[in-house]
Parts: sequence; C-alpha cells; structure tokens
Amino acid sequence: MRLRYILRLCNPLCPAGKGLILVKKYLIATSLTALGAAALVSWPAAAAQLPPEDPHSIVTIQLENDALSIPGTDRLYTSGERLGYVGPTGAVPGFISSLGHGLFGAGTQRLEMDLQQQIFTPTDTQVYNPNPHDRPYAGQLSARLSLIQDTALTRSIAGAAVGMVGPAALGQSVQNGFHEIIGQTPNKGWRYQLHNEPTLDFFGGRIWREDVANFDGIGVQVLPQVTGQVGNTEIYAQTGGIVRFGQGLDSDFGPAVMQPQLSGTDAYTPTRPFVWYVFGGALGRFVAHDMLVQGNDFRSSRGVGLTHWQGDLECGAAVIVNGVRVSAVETFETPEFHHSAPAFQYGSVAVSFRF
Repeated sequence: MRLRYILRLCNPLCPAGKGLILVKKYLIATSLTALGAAALVSWPAAAAQLPPEDPHSIVTIQLENDALSIPGTDRLYTSGERLGYVGPTGAVPGFISSLGHGLFGAGTQRLEMDLQQQIFTPTDTQVYNPNPHDRPYAGQLSARLSLIQDTALTRSIAGAAVGMVGPAALGQSVQNGFHEIIGQTPNKGWRYQLHNEPTLDFFGGRIWREDVANFDGIGVQVLPQVTGQVGNTEIYAQTGGIVRFGQGLDSDFGPAVMQPQLSGTDAYTPTRPFVWYVFGGALGRFVAHDMLVQGNDFRSSRGVGLTHWQGDLECGAAVIVNGVRVSAVETFETPEFHHSAPAFQYGSVAVSFRF
C-alpha cells in the first residue's frame, strides 16, 4: 500500500516537483507515526485508579478570533468556530474501545465529535492581488472524531479528521458575510484562496496531571503534554505543558482550544460546585508540512515557505459553575512562514454545558 501511495505521488500528473516533495513528506510522516506509536505504547500506566463514571454528555461552543485580542488585527489565523459534543463515559463503539485499550491500556473512555471551521488570510487583506510572499487565503471545514481515555493522572487522545480546504469550506462567505453585518470592509483577495481539496488527518497524544503544591486549599498542578498529527493538512510533533493554580483542578485536564495548540479537550467532570483556575503554558512544535501555509498538494496555488520550528505561549482562566464551564485563552504564536510578522496572537472563548 505504501509503495502504491509513493508511486501515486510521483505520478507525472502532479505539478512539477511536488511528487518528490510529497514523497519526502510521506516518509517523514511515517517516521513520526512510528515514533509516536512507540512512545504511546511504551508509556506506563500512570495510576491503577480510574476516574468515576460520568453519565452526562457535554456540548461546547467555541470561538477563536484575533479580534478577541488587543489590538485586533484581522489577519493570518483570523477566525475559528467549533461545535463539539462529548458523550457519557462508556458510550464508545466496541471496536474503538478495544483499539483505545490496546493503545493506552486501562482507562475510562468517552467519545468526542467536533464540527469546526478555520479561516486564514494574508497580512494585507485590502488588496485584490495579495503579496505572493504572504500567507495565502484559506478556509478549512472539518469533522473530527476523538477517543478520550482517562486514568486518574493521564488523559490519552486518538482521533481522525476529514474535511475540505478551498471555496467549499465557506471561508469567504463566512468572513465577508460577517464583515457586512458589522459594517466592516470585506477582504478583497479571496479569489486567490487555495483550491478545493479533501483533507484526512490522524492525531493523538497524552496529557499528564501532577499535583505539585497546595496552599490553604488552592492547588498547583503541572500538565505536560505530547501530541502529534499525520495527514495532508498538517504533519507535526510537539511537546509542552501548562502550570495552573486554583480549586477543583481534578475536574479537567485544562481548557479546550483548537489544535495544534495545547488542549485539554471538552471532557470535564466537576469535583466541587465552583471550580476555578488560572494558567500559563508553552509548547514547541516541529512542522513537516502545512497545506494551509504551503498551498495545495496536488494543484498549483498560492503558498509560502514554511517555518518548521514553531512555538506558542498560552495564558488564561477557566471556571465551572453549576456544571457550565467557561474558559478564556490568549495564544501568542511564533511565525509559521517566512516573511511573516515577528509574532501573532489571538483569543479563544469556549462555553460548555453538561446535560
């Protein structure tokens, strides 16, 4: 199967040079997958104790936007919207459950399903022909399915995402339609966005949760994390973590943000009537491929050179009141491509309801 895929990438129908480039990306992806799988399987079980069963489902509404930062910029990663659903513990199809236990060992399992859209634009959005050395216009619409498996001290995630990049992702319609509603000038260069292309990605990782101190009922935790993804949207491997302090910290594994940033997922189980925490964290990431920066894989399109080594800083706060979780996160990113601004930031707000 791998040989057939490599031969397909070398097919002369691919644009000049792209076949060999994609072969290289495929080989890198295969290596990352093997290393990640070996790491996941070799990690020891962090605790024999499992968290209690949770019969509740969770619905999350999330918005990420550079307008939520000060100052708002309306450029680069300019908008993300997500609707998520997490089922009760144990409501996992048998073959997925068996796969999870085979990968991660014992654990309490939940299934998460997400529908999300992300929109990217160049720095200057008011020219009809954008700078070819700037990030291309791109929108992605995707559906994601994730297995979440918990022990008392770890959360393991494995999943897949299918979607579409290009006009079918409705990036132009959503962005300029919203600009029209609020009376802003529409972005003018969408005719140069990436072409329609389906996407398929596989991702996984693990979060550890460790108590390090307690001051008169206010706890301090560190949450290291290792995650990775292989697919035609992005290929990356990253590690990082957050430090947080507050009360009821065992209620979740950190706030949810849209990948590849550090995400604790939408699953949470309140351990007290009022849960709160503030946090800060950092991650480092090696990115082997990013279609949303480099352009379409199988068609000629706008694209720029990828910055392979990237890093992020996160800070924010979350509260859980009467089962409702509200989180706010500010993310600071290093450049993702050559000629980009020195740094970029955006805000994220998520509201989750248990029922």
